[in-house]
Amino acid sequence: MSRSSQLQQFEHAHENFVTLIRSLTPEQFLSPIGGWTARDIVAHLIGWNRNIRMGSEQILNGITPFYHVDAPNDYRGLNAEFMALHDSTDREILLRELAEGRNTLKAFLEGVDEQDWARDFGPQHYRGGPATVGRCLESITGDYLEHAREITAGL
Repeated sequence: MSRSSQLQQFEHAHENFVTLIRSLTPEQFLSPIGGWTARDIVAHLIGWNRNIRMGSEQILNGITPFYHVDAPNDYRGLNAEFMALHDSTDREILLRELAEGRNTLKAFLEGVDEQDWARDFGPQHYRGGPATVGRCLESITGDYLEHAREITAGL
């Protein structure tokens, strides 16, 4: 898939997620859904926007993304850090942080050459195959979509 197509999908997933979060009542925003709340999920995505940006830069430099170390732990360590770091219960504060992270990630990714998007720079993905910038964006886009489904199902 092309860089522009993936960026459009990411933008669409982000916009739909934000619309969903804004539609929640304050109680729904803070009520448990599965193992966490919608607030926790927003904090999680704030952190992953940053991680995907940093990981993509590492891949372009031939370095395995730092967060792959926590993959065998299903990223529990990193996710706990994100929830502690972004601990506000104010939805608008968290959504501003989410938008800032999305904007930073998107600006970085728009600067990646199309030829480098799916290029194998050497680092391997923990699930096998090359770790690529396109694969990183596919992952965070999938996260937005999956968490939106999780929240919707929990309502």
